[in-house]
Amino acid sequence: MYSKFRRPDLIDIGNMRPGVSRDRILEAWLVTRLSGDQAVYRTSNSQLYFCDPASGETSAVLRQVFLALKVSRRIERVGIDALGAIFVGMKVVIEPVELPVISAALRLSGIAVESLEL
Repeated sequence: MYSKFRRPDLIDIGNMRPGVSRDRILEAWLVTRLSGDQAVYRTSNSQLYFCDPASGETSAVLRQVFLALKVSRRIERVGIDALGAIFVGMKVVIEPVELPVISAALRLSGIAVESLEL
C-alpha cells in the first residue's frame, strides 16, 4: 500500500542546511507532508505531529484532552531550517498510554492519527 510518509530521500536531506540534526530533518520532512485532517505519532520520540488550522482547533482539542487527563503538555511549533525558520506544523509529547485517548478525541474531530517508526 502506498504511503506518502515514505522514508526521506537523499534529496530531502540535501536540501537542509549543513549542521541540522537528523531529528530536525525528519521533523521537517514529516510536517511538510501533513494535511489538516491527519496527525502522525512518531514512536521513536513519543511526539505527535499535526498541522493546526488558523483557528487553532486541533490545539484546542488536545488541550481539552490534556485537561481531562490532568497532565500538562507544551504544544510547540516545528521549524524548518531550509531558508530560516518557517513554521508549518506543531508537535507535542504524548506518552504511549495516553495515545488511545488522544487518538479517539482527534478521530471524533475528524483527524486521523497514524503511527510511524522514524
